[in-house]
Amino acid sequence: MISKRSPKRASRPTRAWFVIFGMISTLSILPASASHAADTRDSIAVDLSAYEGHWQRVEASESDAERKTAIEKAVKGLSWIVRRMAGGVLRRSTAPPPELQFAWDGERLHQGLADENGGFSRRIELDGQLRSLKDSRGEDFSAAWAWTGEGLRLRWEQHQANGHNVYRLEEDAHTLIVEHTINVTAISNVAPIVFLSRFSRTALPARAAAGLDQIARVPRD
Repeated sequence: MISKRSPKRASRPTRAWFVIFGMISTLSILPASASHAADTRDSIAVDLSAYEGHWQRVEASESDAERKTAIEKAVKGLSWIVRRMAGGVLRRSTAPPPELQFAWDGERLHQGLADENGGFSRRIELDGQLRSLKDSRGEDFSAAWAWTGEGLRLRWEQHQANGHNVYRLEEDAHTLIVEHTINVTAISNVAPIVFLSRFSRTALPARAAAGLDQIARVPRD
């Protein structure tokens, strides 16, 4: 039997989960000011040109099933009603983006992004320092890039969740594997959510390729 809760008490986790939904599912983020972080010794001279290009997510039922299983394991410590709500929100919000774009300007790698004003790029600094950013909803969070033995690593933090993505190229350089790790801090008893997504390098038409090249020349860092 499920015990009854007052509407006021039950609404608290609901609000928290929908804030997380917005944070995790937002991919177009806008740079703000840099925040203080511990200095790292990651080299900024790493050649990341192999990441350049347009990457299309590989739709695979097996990968999607693994993601959903990871979510179920993460929320199994919650009460039934919260687990049901949280699981549904996380299944929607953790779906990987349909595509990724990176551009190389000869010295630095840029991540191609888009918002209501069109396409722009954010320069990838391999210093491991957290920088304050805003998502498309105007919510604040912090992110830091670094090069590790596993690949290109993006660490992100916000007041209700944190995590990191590791971008790893396969030997043929035509497949990009992203390892996602999400830690939900808004509600206790949620284990880390870890899953993989795969992207395939696609050949772009000449016009689209020129547009991607232009991204590296329209920085908003």
